[in-house]
Amino acid sequence: MSGGLAQSVLQHAVDLGVCDFCVCTGSRNSDLIHGLLQNFEAVNVHPFFEERSAAFFALGRHMTSDHPVAVVTTSGTAVAELLPAAIEAHYQRRPLIFITADRPASYRGSGSPQAIEQAGIFGHYAQDAGDITASTNLTQCTAAWPADRPLHLNILLEEPREIPSITLTKPPTKASDPRVSTNTTDLASFLKLQVPLLVMAGCWQPDASWVRLLEQLQAPILADLTSGLHGIPSLQQLILAGGDQTAAQLSYERVLRLGGVPSFRAWRDLEAQPSKAVLSISQRPFPGLARRSRLVDITGPLPELEIGLQEKPGRWRAIAKRHAQCLNELLEQYPDCEVACLRRLFSRVPDDAIAFLGNSLPIREGVLATNGITPQQFHANRGANGIDGSLSTFLGSAQASECEHWGFFGDLTTLYDLSAPSILAQMAETRIRIVVINNGGGKIFRLLPNWQGLDADGERVVENTHGFDFAAWAQAWGLGYSRIGDRLPTFDNWQTHQVLEIKPDQQHSDAFWKAWRAV
Repeated sequence: MSGGLAQSVLQHAVDLGVCDFCVCTGSRNSDLIHGLLQNFEAVNVHPFFEERSAAFFALGRHMTSDHPVAVVTTSGTAVAELLPAAIEAHYQRRPLIFITADRPASYRGSGSPQAIEQAGIFGHYAQDAGDITASTNLTQCTAAWPADRPLHLNILLEEPREIPSITLTKPPTKASDPRVSTNTTDLASFLKLQVPLLVMAGCWQPDASWVRLLEQLQAPILADLTSGLHGIPSLQQLILAGGDQTAAQLSYERVLRLGGVPSFRAWRDLEAQPSKAVLSISQRPFPGLARRSRLVDITGPLPELEIGLQEKPGRWRAIAKRHAQCLNELLEQYPDCEVACLRRLFSRVPDDAIAFLGNSLPIREGVLATNGITPQQFHANRGANGIDGSLSTFLGSAQASECEHWGFFGDLTTLYDLSAPSILAQMAETRIRIVVINNGGGKIFRLLPNWQGLDADGERVVENTHGFDFAAWAQAWGLGYSRIGDRLPTFDNWQTHQVLEIKPDQQHSDAFWKAWRAV
């Protein structure tokens, strides 16, 4: 009976578009695992010993694929390990399917081993299809799933008795038919306003029609590296190289947000600036602000839109040019600060590489470190913006790709996910570069106003000061290792996965940030 249920569940996942299954083997989910082992020609199977890494890997896998990704676990606390990735996937609007094996419902509340209350365990962060049994109509119970958020299938399985025989059939590929968007009324009205405009861009994949619109607007752009705009030559003169510090000097009365919620301080400051009109264009249904603003989902290329009278770019470009010059001078003055170290590395990343930024300082410093030669594709976990599972997400985004993949992470972010490289044994065809910025703790707290003025003991507690060195970690996973100082290693002959550890000069970093804030 359980073999037939496993067959139904796996085939239904494949019918929903799943090509990749991230699996954590246990006893209760053995029928599901056997079914996947018998169908390597139909699906990709990624083995993990730890569910948290598996779920974040699945999240990253979807970043570079067009298909839902499934995670298969056994019962008990294994299911609870999926919650952080479920939260992140909910806010990123990514279709992860959590297939969790469970004991029959009669065991609930009994205290029997591996029997917890799994039904509805993800609460708001996944669509719950309910308990799945042999009599469940899977098509009916998943019919309302919009395929843009997590789905939970909790499978009630009897004790496995024998190895089932399972055959999975891939459905035919459906051709997409992109059409020019007609949902542009709010955008057209917003563009006709004749007050100064600032464009802010978060995680985004702009098409040519949006690039043309930005070229027409000639408005300043505050762009995350994940926006995809930094690699477009025609927009370089519009992007504020100084990030938040430059934006703070500009006068603007309206904000056009593109893509995900930006990481900038200027965005969060809009909460206290209700007079500034905000229009967000995003496929994620989250305004990103608690105050009043407008949110529009525009799918497909834009039609030609009428552009109202815009502010002359002379004044804001003069400010931006001065800030960019000051930034370059400070990076030359403090060559061993974190931002300068990142800039040196960015200059060596191949043009066709895909990069990933960890949250906390790297995603903020990355904007200052860019010098027009960064990779065009950057990814990051910018849903709930936590540092959980960042390395696993990065490796998931790099799976099945022949180009180089570079991940940039803080030391605490890396310590959060030390088991992530376990999957690298399955990724020999991909060249992975893991850059760890090791400043001995959470130095981002030194930049936050609510943590200023701490003494040494206070800094030790708040920053989680440590003396950890990542060379032994790289060795444990069989990875190449280089410590980066003033001189960069030669990358041309690297054929293996590599860890690059940066230990910036903290005095240089502190001095840089102090001087930069005063610009």
